[in-house]
Amino acid sequence: MANIEFGSKDECKWELPDDLYYHKDDHIWARRDGDKVYFGVDYFGQYAAGEVQYIKIMPAGRKFKKNKTFGSLESGKYIGPMRAPVGGEILEVNQAVIDSPKLINASPYENWVICINPDNFDEDVADLPHGEEKIKEWMQAELDDYNKKDLLKCD
Repeated sequence: MANIEFGSKDECKWELPDDLYYHKDDHIWARRDGDKVYFGVDYFGQYAAGEVQYIKIMPAGRKFKKNKTFGSLESGKYIGPMRAPVGGEILEVNQAVIDSPKLINASPYENWVICINPDNFDEDVADLPHGEEKIKEWMQAELDDYNKKDLLKCD
């Protein structure tokens, strides 16, 4: 587990499992489970977006490449695309999360958004943060950027 802290406030402490792979720009995690890969929104991503209000996802059967949009997310602070850390074909959409998007805020790692059949998993994840050290490096740069833009309210 990569424990990230920025200041002393409890709300500025995030946990990112180090066995997942992370899309650097969109804070989408990928978890391999046998031949399938699950995507969700990471802890910091849901924190930065605020309360998730709406998610729109491509239907099962649709194919996309790495870094391409597979859906969109809307919250009180953010409206934008969800880009894929890994390319492939959507096998399943988590209808419970579509019906109740706030589940992402409640448990971002338990509430996956889609399940895919990956095309080139090993190749696609080669440049993604994975493992405690790489995740911490990426998140420190991300937090520094957010702080410079005055987007963090951490002391």
